[in-house]
Amino acid sequence: MRSGVPGAFPRRNRSIWIVALLLLTLASQAAGAFRLIGLAIEDSATREVVERYTLARQLKPVRFIGTLKTTDWMMDRPPFAATLARHLHPPLERYHITDKGNGHYEVDDLGALRGSFRLIARGPERRIYFVEGQFRSLAHLLKLSGSMVFTLEYRERWEGNESYVEVDPQLFLRLDNIVAHGILKVLAPLLHGIIDRRVGNLTAAAQIVSQRLTKDPKGLYRELRTWSDVRPEELDEYRRAFRTDEEGG
Repeated sequence: MRSGVPGAFPRRNRSIWIVALLLLTLASQAAGAFRLIGLAIEDSATREVVERYTLARQLKPVRFIGTLKTTDWMMDRPPFAATLARHLHPPLERYHITDKGNGHYEVDDLGALRGSFRLIARGPERRIYFVEGQFRSLAHLLKLSGSMVFTLEYRERWEGNESYVEVDPQLFLRLDNIVAHGILKVLAPLLHGIIDRRVGNLTAAAQIVSQRLTKDPKGLYRELRTWSDVRPEELDEYRRAFRTDEEGG
């Protein structure tokens, strides 16, 4: 029996269309969005690295004096954060980040590391970055290229009257070199060593920078005014964010 409503589908046909739409939706979800640290990700390059990684690491938690507000402020300004790290932590004095526009950044340490990164997703107390580029060993005997997904989950803690930020970093690394996948057991100790040294330097820099921002923002501002690689607009943003007097007060 046909429906009495002109142009209406028979019930059987409606059921078929509903099933088809559900299948299309599921197929789209399977091919596109997935979740990582509770955030929905639709970037295909990120998914490729996470699902087909060469190496994955849950890194040791990082802890430094500071607040969530200051942490988010700094992470929203990668080039300025790199400038602070260069000046306050000598092992990173060759480390530069350049804003290329549209949320893309170039990173270069004038030697072993060169590449780019972008923020893929962010939520309350969490961020996901996609990184791609090249790395050379210190002796330039080994050259690796590939992509990395770097996740950060962070939270604020209090001890007495002091606030701290705890960060749980995780990374997924996918090398471009097919041969590298086959000799991962040989490469793994080297890769772990490189990762640990890099993360160790970045951690030390973050702790030093956060200490100065929290304990001595005015003194740091006076130093910033003498650095030739700090732009006037960065000085102004810093002054307003940390309520430092332009006269250095």
